[in-house]
Amino acid sequence: MTPAQHPARAPWPRIGARALRLCLMGSAMAATGSLHASDATCISAGRLDSDGRWAPQFQEVRLLDEAGRALATRSKADLARVRGVEITQPALLSGCAGERGLPREDKAGSKAPVPAAKPGRLVVDGVGYAKLQTGGELVELKVQVPPDQVLMITR
Repeated sequence: MTPAQHPARAPWPRIGARALRLCLMGSAMAATGSLHASDATCISAGRLDSDGRWAPQFQEVRLLDEAGRALATRSKADLARVRGVEITQPALLSGCAGERGLPREDKAGSKAPVPAAKPGRLVVDGVGYAKLQTGGELVELKVQVPPDQVLMITR
């Protein structure tokens, strides 16, 4: 008995090789897009002490408001207005730790190239605060870094 003759089964539709390839590519692209959407890229802007004041703000990182002007920040509340950042030296790129906090690393790793953002202006999508084990919080800027603005440096 063929599948077409079997009353409980409908025949499989025939899909051309090209349509099948397009379907598989679309699925792969969707999976890749969702992976990148969940992986945020951050740079460190400085540290807040346990009272929520800068301690210190990195001099190489200048915070900008929505108009692209330098933003004076003295506390955690002021950081809500950050919409951009200007960096004057390469800034290390990392995953955003957020509320998870930072793990303590007891040993130094080998010197290896790591990604960094080139000096210039970047769009800031958000500000996160990673808890430090020594007290206070690391200020993380979630940034959009175009591929041509990434370089590899050895730290």
